[in-house]
Amino acid sequence: MQPRSAATTSRRLTNPARWLRALGQAIIVCVLMWGGQALGQISGPAPSARLVQKIIIQHEGQPAASEQLIRANIRLKAGGPYSGKASDDDIHNLRKTGFFENVYVTNKQVAGGVEVTYTLVGKPVVTEILFEGNTGGRKFKVNKLRKKIRSRTGETLNRPRIFSDTRLLQKEYQKGGYDQAKVGYEVRHDEALGQAVVVFQFDPGRKVKIEEIVFENAVAFSQRELRKVIKTRRHWWMSWLTSSGKFETDQWDEDLEMLVQFYQDEGYIDFKIREIEFEDSEGDRMVIRLDMYEGYRYQIGNVTFEGTSIFTEDEIRRGVQVRNRAVAPVMLEGAIFTPSGLSEDREAVRDFYESYGYLDTRVLVSKVPNTDQGTMDLVYRISEGELNFVEKVEIRGNTRTKDKVIRRELAIYPGEVFDMVRVELSKIRLEGTGLFDAVETQVENNTRTARPPQSHHRGEGGPNRPPHHGVWV
Repeated sequence: MQPRSAATTSRRLTNPARWLRALGQAIIVCVLMWGGQALGQISGPAPSARLVQKIIIQHEGQPAASEQLIRANIRLKAGGPYSGKASDDDIHNLRKTGFFENVYVTNKQVAGGVEVTYTLVGKPVVTEILFEGNTGGRKFKVNKLRKKIRSRTGETLNRPRIFSDTRLLQKEYQKGGYDQAKVGYEVRHDEALGQAVVVFQFDPGRKVKIEEIVFENAVAFSQRELRKVIKTRRHWWMSWLTSSGKFETDQWDEDLEMLVQFYQDEGYIDFKIREIEFEDSEGDRMVIRLDMYEGYRYQIGNVTFEGTSIFTEDEIRRGVQVRNRAVAPVMLEGAIFTPSGLSEDREAVRDFYESYGYLDTRVLVSKVPNTDQGTMDLVYRISEGELNFVEKVEIRGNTRTKDKVIRRELAIYPGEVFDMVRVELSKIRLEGTGLFDAVETQVENNTRTARPPQSHHRGEGGPNRPPHHGVWV
């Protein structure tokens, strides 16, 4: 074979693509060699964890708990590995016991490992209760304020209770007309003596009197009618006797709820309070303005009943008399719609079915608003369930007479179709005997199937049904 010429060799070395490929291969080899060395260094033997050589427990002031209880709540153990996370968990666990105000953990290097010291500061005893900034006048004398709070001297410091006391004191100031009053607290803790002084700090703010309450955009009702709905009153010359004219935050929140409820009970279910303005008037006077939207007053449109096969729609509308009380829907066509009335009618339909022995009846109501007409259509969807028979009548709590005397007064017996009307009649009869201070009835569904004789049927007004579930009365 003849040797390659010098020209051929020169062309091969100077080819740019081959030169770059060779360079890349060289770089990869270097990276792999360096990575292997680095991996060998990383995967070398890990330094051994420091061991806890000793655990020291010391107290600031009087010990608040036994050493046995303290060690039971410590994860770090002598001879075991030291962990900063375990040390933090120990602080949390010890404070969680409720015996300590503060817990400090320190460590120092010693021969063979680390020495850990737990410094425990027990909850102090309250030696004094002070009231700073209490400038509310005669009504807020210190002796009166002490009676309002639960914190007492001589007891262990209880921060949640102290916070609750600040809310009580703040309410007292607001009742006195200081609607912007703020009350905080400070604990002055002497850890060495294990004692604490609790200081309630008052910022009364400005005392104001309500000059006027204005219900803007009120058309359906007069200002006077609306003022009677709420308990917050205007200030007048007899306020010194009636305590009216003061603004209390809690009472005002209740008043707003009462105002919404009033409008909804009158059929204005879209009513809302859009904005409330508190305007400063002359001196210590204030005017409250409520920007209201009344909306439509809805009346009942069409009322329909779906899923009924046992009773007709007319029977449900007529209802039934239970203890001189009509059990029937009231919000029918043309009546004023109210959310509370809808809830009561739903229960009335369910009670109607229960009075005839259908204790598992479920009633759902769908509302269909017609905003252009100002009406609300109601659709009752009824799942009638199964007929229930009386399996057993129990008498409990009788210490006055024999059970057979009581049973003579009953209008309902085992084997009969359950009838709430007869249950109520039985109750009336027993109350009429004068033997008992009170008579209560309780209906319990029995999980076993009761099958009384087929000759027992529901009374007048409904079809005969095969027996199904049993109940105890």
